[in-house]
Amino acid sequence: MEHVQVIAFWLAFLFYAAAFVFFLYYLFSKREAQNRTGVIFAAVGWAFETAAVVLRAVQAGHVPIVGAYESLTTLTWVVVIVYLVLEWRTKIKAIGLYVMPAVCVLLAIAWTQFEAPVHLVPALKSDIVVIHVVVIFTAVAAFAVAGGSAVLYLFEERQLKHHRTGSVLGRLPSLRTLDRLTGHAIMFGLPFLSMGIVAGVIRAEKFKVADWWSDPLVLMAIATWIVYAVYVYTRLASGWRGRRAAYLAITGLVFLVLIRFVAVPYLSGFHTFGA
Repeated sequence: MEHVQVIAFWLAFLFYAAAFVFFLYYLFSKREAQNRTGVIFAAVGWAFETAAVVLRAVQAGHVPIVGAYESLTTLTWVVVIVYLVLEWRTKIKAIGLYVMPAVCVLLAIAWTQFEAPVHLVPALKSDIVVIHVVVIFTAVAAFAVAGGSAVLYLFEERQLKHHRTGSVLGRLPSLRTLDRLTGHAIMFGLPFLSMGIVAGVIRAEKFKVADWWSDPLVLMAIATWIVYAVYVYTRLASGWRGRRAAYLAITGLVFLVLIRFVAVPYLSGFHTFGA
């Protein structure tokens, strides 16, 4: 089973990488067929990754969230779902241009941490933990798309400011479209982040985790929630748009990266899933 799982994992990686190549080709060629092919390759890659995630879950006997390999693979699986839905709903063709490289990088990092499955610690064998992880991953996926869109917004704005209106720039979405995509993605993700934090608090209280409220990961998660809440409030109440909103979106994404790659492995005292 593990052999088939690894094959599915690498097929997913290769199809995602191929999708990125097609998206790049579309950017330079103006051929709509290249973008459609890229989306198809991304969808096929997601199908293979689904197989890899399911096989890992069967092998491990639990939702694959233990360790960097499982958590990053499951996270990228969710990110691609969010991307495919946004591609279908918004018809904005630049989304895959920054989602696919991010997915490939995360999968590469995941592979370096590949190891045999381990069991969940007893305290985490509960429905509230599954809910916590699912909604957090959904929120992170939405925020990843928002962060990429915000980076692309700042890049395009800078190019326009310096009057660099080349042929490639002309094929990117408008600043207004990117700003709208960033806003929609964050407003979609914030409720999931809120539910994830609440579920985490319930779990900590239920299992009487000592001093959970002072854990660095918890504090960083709350700080991240505040950043995105400020984004939503200023957008709805004060009409914030453009560069300031993009910087907020990128700040939130930086917090998420720090949480996953600094707080989870090195700082958190109780976010240990495996034993």
